[in-house]
Amino acid sequence: MFRKKIALLLGTAMLGCLGCNAASAAPLNADTGPVQFLHSTKLPEITKGGFDHFAIDKKDNLLLVMAEKHATAEMFRLSDGTHLASAGGFGLPHTPAYVADQHQLFVSDDKLGCVVVDVPSLKIVKVITLRPGADEAVFDKKAGLFYVGNGGKNDHSENSSISVIDVRQHKEVARIGIPSANIESMVVDHGRNLLFANLRDRKQIAVVDLQARQLKTIWTIPGLNMNTPMAYDAKTQRLFVVGRKPGKLFVIDSTTGNLLSTADCVDTADGETWDGKNKRLYISGAEGLSVFHRDDADHFSEIQRIDTKTGKVSAYVGGLKQLYIAHARTAIEPAALDIYTVAQDPAAEAAAQAAAAARKKS
Repeated sequence: MFRKKIALLLGTAMLGCLGCNAASAAPLNADTGPVQFLHSTKLPEITKGGFDHFAIDKKDNLLLVMAEKHATAEMFRLSDGTHLASAGGFGLPHTPAYVADQHQLFVSDDKLGCVVVDVPSLKIVKVITLRPGADEAVFDKKAGLFYVGNGGKNDHSENSSISVIDVRQHKEVARIGIPSANIESMVVDHGRNLLFANLRDRKQIAVVDLQARQLKTIWTIPGLNMNTPMAYDAKTQRLFVVGRKPGKLFVIDSTTGNLLSTADCVDTADGETWDGKNKRLYISGAEGLSVFHRDDADHFSEIQRIDTKTGKVSAYVGGLKQLYIAHARTAIEPAALDIYTVAQDPAAEAAAQAAAAARKKS
């Protein structure tokens, strides 16, 4: 049983402002930015396909990532990236959620539905049947609910569902209809009990009332295209949505749906993390990693861009000051989990130390 306590990991930088010219938006040299390569855990047995999303648990010191076409869950030690195990039995796994108190992993699977896996044995204990096409999902730890997008194009339908999975009961307890064939990244706003979801085929964003469990409204954002990853800052109520072709960051007021600013970023992005402590965004895509710093509430500037070896998915853990990116096999090296160190913003670090000293005195 994994009971090793571990500090939280977070830190990366990103800035982008609306109306910046090409010269001012040019990223800094990869060697001078806050994100620097640490080491790599090679996965030579994964010879086809890439990776989808991560599940991280600091308490059990675990990191899990789904290898889509290889149809496995890969388990690592979070602190140092040591590869612990690989588990098969999936169809086409996408988004995992780790439920620490149950030592179980819930995985959205395009072919199977929602797969429940015991950890650390990695044995499948149950499959919850959903519509075909289960893919993007988000886990609400507070409520113990796993929201899974399914249906749509893989169900030969113009409409999708967001299935509400109760992780304690191991069953679907509700199904919310969504007028889209392609639901992408979702985030939960606990303060207003809302869920935001990217509707990629419609170039729109859905707002779902989680108490009523029904669609509340749909926003159309000017210029949005192939919107895939999404992150959220609850403090300022800002949504950070990333589109493709071209790669672009959209900063949106989540109370009104108004577009506040845009900034160019890497293309074919599939991963995004908001680092509130350092006021940074980390956006990972096949084209690389864009690190942004927040200039003010509504504007960002890119401060670094590095090669991810086509790795699109990423995760940041602040306590460890490490960023994780998984990439498929390339022409020159095997598939791997790459770990990067993240330098802390000096002002943020000083504030954290002052707060820690104040707590110690009290």
